[in-house]
Amino acid sequence: HSHSHAEATCSDPACDDPTHDHSHDNRQETTAAARFGIRTFVYSRRKPFDAAKLAATISSLPFTSTLPASLNGYTGADEAAAAKSGDSPFASLVRSKGFVWLSDEPEVAFYWSHAGKRLDLSEMGRWWASIERERWPSLHEDAILEDFDGPNGDRRQELVFIGTALQEAEISAALDACLVEA
Repeated sequence: HSHSHAEATCSDPACDDPTHDHSHDNRQETTAAARFGIRTFVYSRRKPFDAAKLAATISSLPFTSTLPASLNGYTGADEAAAAKSGDSPFASLVRSKGFVWLSDEPEVAFYWSHAGKRLDLSEMGRWWASIERERWPSLHEDAILEDFDGPNGDRRQELVFIGTALQEAEISAALDACLVEA
């Protein structure tokens, strides 16, 4: 519908009269969020995951997963079988994706891609912090540096979770338990 910036403001969501304002300034949710209860949150940390702990956690998730060779040597499947139920805080996820940093491979940036009941963790490339600065593309240097924070540069956990009835605290706690203890 049309949006005008006239003096009159309409609060009727069904109104499609183009002669007055239909401001969306107070709208806190997207249509998908309102209709289907879909929410998002970003899990962001500046510490690496311990590979064994992450592998055990992933094996407990209610998803079929493909892991990089570096994680295939770790198993936690026996303990994890019980957690593969709908009781998992990850069960209500529709999609999740982002970057993963593993302590065992500090130069490699991994990509976490989950949709439906499928999770893939794969090598994406190298963290910029592990590449000599003279090899960076000069036109993108400022953008690269925006992701840097402290001595580890751009290395980070940055995962976006999308789902219904998200258990943000529980998902965060499960992932926090995988972080390397300082």
